[in-house]
Amino acid sequence: MEKIAIISDVNAGLDYLGRDPEIPVLRSIINFEHEHLVDGIDIRAEEFYRRLQQDSFIPSTSAPTVGEAMELLEKLVSEGYTDVIMYSISYQLSSIGQMVETLRDEFEGKLKIHVVDTKTATYLQGFLAVTAKEMAASHASVDEILKRSYELIDNSHAYFVVDDLSYLVKNGRISGAAGFLGGLMRIKPVLEMNKEGKIISFEKVRTHHAAIERIKNLILDEIKDAKELKVFVFHTVREEDAKALAKELEEKITIKKTIEVHMITPAVGAHIGCGILGIGYYKLQK
Repeated sequence: MEKIAIISDVNAGLDYLGRDPEIPVLRSIINFEHEHLVDGIDIRAEEFYRRLQQDSFIPSTSAPTVGEAMELLEKLVSEGYTDVIMYSISYQLSSIGQMVETLRDEFEGKLKIHVVDTKTATYLQGFLAVTAKEMAASHASVDEILKRSYELIDNSHAYFVVDDLSYLVKNGRISGAAGFLGGLMRIKPVLEMNKEGKIISFEKVRTHHAAIERIKNLILDEIKDAKELKVFVFHTVREEDAKALAKELEEKITIKKTIEVHMITPAVGAHIGCGILGIGYYKLQK
């Protein structure tokens, strides 16, 4: 009989749900000039963004190690789990998921390792893990959980607006040319998390307000065929704007839906900076 564990990585933002989802996460390190801090343990989002606003230094991140992944997996074996499903940040943004995949042979006969490339990040990623955890608690099988996960991934999308492209450019998450053009023309690009899990420049807009209006209208157009939605408004140090955007979406979306506002975890924030505002969704039913 299957006993299924659900795990993820710190990029999923599970530390900021206001409750313990009981999903272990592999944690990244936030590297400031002379400090190396474990995301969610040594530094929390509020402190992290305060430091970003005060310091011109752009931090980097270090992914969890193979040793840390093995330690977690060995713990799951000792607790009697037969299967583990890992909900990884997009493979296009980090190699955490691929690293866990390399351990399949090491744990053959002890633990079956399944890794889902969520093709996203932040709580859009975390939502998949939480949904899987709920399904596992209801005695769904591995196959049923994976099937639902991939259905949700195929019926999701996210857009966001960035105030400062230098973070994405420095950390290689978007092309340098796009960053240069953005600074030169003082545009506010609409960025998209595309179907491959890459961050790409979707459209160039002149003002921040116009860019936010654009992503809102893109989302409203894309969800027309849905019967039920899960919508996320995510931000870095734009909580009031995020709440106002969520309220507007609540009024404009007339179908059954739940809308949540989430701050982006430091391991992701290190690559995108302050002032982010975005919208993502899952079509729960079509």
